[in-house]
Amino acid sequence: MSNTNPEIEAHMDALASICCDVLTGAETDVGERPDQLLKSLLMSGYVWKKNGSFQSDLESRVKAKCMDRAMHRGGALSSLSSKLSTKFSDLARRESLTPNNDSPPKAANISAATDA
Repeated sequence: MSNTNPEIEAHMDALASICCDVLTGAETDVGERPDQLLKSLLMSGYVWKKNGSFQSDLESRVKAKCMDRAMHRGGALSSLSSKLSTKFSDLARRESLTPNNDSPPKAANISAATDA
């Protein structure tokens, strides 16, 4: 992909490998490793670098990596990529939120809050 960096490529390839493992039966569940990869992917700038959808990019990588299994288990691949896409979108949304500034600033320690 011309508009990505090596980190993004590595993270997407790792996610595709995890999906292939699940589709081939080597893994029964994706576990927590994708969460770390999704966070790293976001921090690597995937949202700003990519114009297409995360789900379609992931599915095309999985199909390239384990074509036979991905083609025969299209429904499972769609379900898995949809879950990961939702997690990625939620993470991106959470990371973009600013903290609520309704409360006034508080003293950092007790001596700053008193005349002691």
